[in-house]
Amino acid sequence: MELAAAYRACARITRREARNFYYAFLSLPRAQRLAVYALYAFCRAADDVVDAATSFGAASTITFGSLSEPAKPGGFADGTPDAVEAKRAELARLREQLANAAEGRPNPEMAIDVALADAISRFGVDPADLGDVLTGMEMDLTLRRVETTEELRVYCYHVASAVGLATLPILNGGTPPTDEMREAAVDLGLGMQYVNVLRDVAEDLERGRVYLPGDEMRAFGVDDAMLEGRVMTSELRLLLANHGERAERTLDRGLRLLPLLPRRGGRCPWLLAELYGRVLGRIRAAEYDVFRERISLPKREKLWLLAAAFWGG
Repeated sequence: MELAAAYRACARITRREARNFYYAFLSLPRAQRLAVYALYAFCRAADDVVDAATSFGAASTITFGSLSEPAKPGGFADGTPDAVEAKRAELARLREQLANAAEGRPNPEMAIDVALADAISRFGVDPADLGDVLTGMEMDLTLRRVETTEELRVYCYHVASAVGLATLPILNGGTPPTDEMREAAVDLGLGMQYVNVLRDVAEDLERGRVYLPGDEMRAFGVDDAMLEGRVMTSELRLLLANHGERAERTLDRGLRLLPLLPRRGGRCPWLLAELYGRVLGRIRAAEYDVFRERISLPKREKLWLLAAAFWGG
């Protein structure tokens, strides 16, 4: 497959699946935008593997420190061990594809492989970061609840921060990112995923998942019955507010990435931080009632932010 056709295929996947990230990607120069499309398409393929693992769907989200779209219901009748193992095998196959692409040996018939190999070669994407993303996808095959804040951080690192780390060389114009850049990108990804956890409490419950740390639930006097009852109590509101404050602090720390990147490369993370910061603001305005409706931004607001990213760049 020709490289241009491979990138077009990845762009179509992004347009169809991304929504929030689609607007952020538009702020990048064309070559960088195409390379990020390739990374997104690869991560989307992994996410689709996990989505098919159980009847209630996987709660995983692609989050470039996610883009984050709710997972679709899966295709298996149940989450049996055989189904999970089948998906582990699929993820192992993707690891092999990633290794081949990194070595410049992509399957010439697979658009994602061809585009990914070029993006890795052209911009110096570290395949280990994409490998960490696959590890996060594998975690989602069996993870049903998070017990500690550190466990939440580890999970969010793999499903969100690792994706952002993979994009850093692209945003940096092909120059290897510094340790300072990587540390800031980790925080930015964590902050975005923490917002996702807050926003998606109700949807995750429907899938049999609880990402609010169990130790904090107990500290605030919140139990599973309160969550399942979907009624805002004072205890639950305080728990969610505490998590929201963590998301805000972490997002703020991630913003130190922006001045470290070339001006045009910084547009995308700035826009993502704005999108998720505004979602968090709307959750606060709703007094953390995450059971009424899923909080999102209207298209016109996203377009306005995109224009602001170009104007500011």
